[in-house]
Amino acid sequence: MNAIFHHGQTVPPILLLHGGAGSLPDPSTQKLRQEELSVIGQTVLAQLDQGLSAIKAVSLAVEKLEDCPLFNAGRGAALQSDGLARLSASLMDGQRQKFSGVLLATHLIHPSRLAVYLQHREESVVGPLGAQLIARELGIPPELPLTSESIERWTKALTERRVLASEQKNGTVGAVALDINGNLAAATSTGGGRANFPERVSDSATVAGNYASGYAAFSCTGIGERIVDDGLAVRLETRVRDGADLISASQKTLEEAVTRQRRYGWIGIDYAGHWVVACTTEAISWWGSF
Repeated sequence: MNAIFHHGQTVPPILLLHGGAGSLPDPSTQKLRQEELSVIGQTVLAQLDQGLSAIKAVSLAVEKLEDCPLFNAGRGAALQSDGLARLSASLMDGQRQKFSGVLLATHLIHPSRLAVYLQHREESVVGPLGAQLIARELGIPPELPLTSESIERWTKALTERRVLASEQKNGTVGAVALDINGNLAAATSTGGGRANFPERVSDSATVAGNYASGYAAFSCTGIGERIVDDGLAVRLETRVRDGADLISASQKTLEEAVTRQRRYGWIGIDYAGHWVVACTTEAISWWGSF
């Protein structure tokens, strides 16, 4: 099984973005995704350099990624088998160790905005009806995240009645950051899998797919069921919390993933400035501020 592993250590502020892990896209698409990641990354990094907090940085980065139809989130969301896009997103403030998320939100582009709002609520993880009510409370008008490409992919998937893992060319989007004050945060957003069963829930709005603490921050991407099976993000954080540095923790987790033949990946940063990009798929789109 394929394995990709990039790592290093630098000084804060640090920002790391991903645009999904999967099979190799065509070169022109990959180039466009990398360009978009770079533009978004540089824009947010400039604000991190000026003192923007980690939680605000990852929120801003993911919102911008949701606006780009090249990624499977927001405007580029996949359609489930009934033709509706159901979006999920989560946010975690490592300083407060506060998780917030929305699952299966419909008729909007930016589920990450709802996750930001829920950071300040006791009831901080909500489903589709709660997401609709919060969107109305925030004055977000209903909008369907449909593109000609997503409709074409949905039609093809229905015709073929299945989507092979090797045909999944993009996954979730995510961001992790370590700010100049040493605070960590993570954010993840997804448009789901193409032609999935209606209301299938991915990992992105769970602590398996997105987690941050005072020790480390992670955003995961790939086959959501396997990420949940392995409790991936929180497993990685626990290893760092228990004394491993981020690189060692990721190496061990990657070895386990290869052994289990998992198809997923992650980006991560720890409190000491270690960073990592890892996956067991053929490719992962990512950008880092180093």
